[in-house]
Amino acid sequence: MTTWPQNSHHISSDGQGYLAYRRHAGVAIALGDPVGPAGAAQTIVKEFIRLCDHASLVPCLFSTGGGAAAITDRLGWLGTQVAEDNLLDLPDLEYKGKAWQDVRTALNRAAKQGIEFRLVTLADQRWALVRQVEELSEEWLGDKGLPEMGFTLGGVTEALDPATRVGLAVDQAGLVHGVTSWLPIYAGGGVITGWTLDLMRRRDGGFKSVMEFLIASSCTAFRDEGAAVVSLSGAPLARSARPAADTAIGRLMDSLGAALEPVYGFRSLSAFKSKFQPRREPLYLTYQDEAACRASGSR
Repeated sequence: MTTWPQNSHHISSDGQGYLAYRRHAGVAIALGDPVGPAGAAQTIVKEFIRLCDHASLVPCLFSTGGGAAAITDRLGWLGTQVAEDNLLDLPDLEYKGKAWQDVRTALNRAAKQGIEFRLVTLADQRWALVRQVEELSEEWLGDKGLPEMGFTLGGVTEALDPATRVGLAVDQAGLVHGVTSWLPIYAGGGVITGWTLDLMRRRDGGFKSVMEFLIASSCTAFRDEGAAVVSLSGAPLARSARPAADTAIGRLMDSLGAALEPVYGFRSLSAFKSKFQPRREPLYLTYQDEAACRASGSR
């Protein structure tokens, strides 16, 4: 995601790491954790803060993990949880037991209805199939009446990246009922250790349990390829529990999440992902000065 268009990049002084960010209303919003060698995150964050100071920008880190949040905490920043990453450890993944009933039902119904799972590189597929995916996505967006979110969520354009894997649910007539896209999770040396769910689209009136079918089938395929983990990503503005000590911005995020639920359905999405029994890791917004963030946001 840090390589997507419209992002700016702070490159570390040694050239070994970076932090992607966007400027908005006097704030430099960094996306996720610093990227670089082990142990480099603190230096990258401090250099990013100096860059913002020189440019008269308010720095903040958005959708960052506990490691980077601990760095900014030591610097005296404030922070609030804005999402939870939903992680599945693949080596021992099995869809057994009562908790997995909905997933097993989706897999069985797909088989009975002749719905086939395909894990592909979308850019390599024939034009007619790619066009189906585009039309399905346009239909979904049209029903919502909202633009693509961008920044932390991709669309079909990003799904066409050759590094992205795409899961398709296709019936016997060749009709695409649903689409998921998966971004690679890299370890040291560029080794792919897992995959992160990005795009989710379903055809209106199509196979009802298509998302359960696609996610479960994708996880099985990645497990069989030797991947260690799958992230179902974080649902924005959704938390399973409110922290004991929260900030004014944290309470504002909760109110915003409730207000946007009828439109974006973030909390419903979080509940859906619970079907896959994930372990959850919090994602944070950390910021240097609460008053400065509020003042910038009011511009």
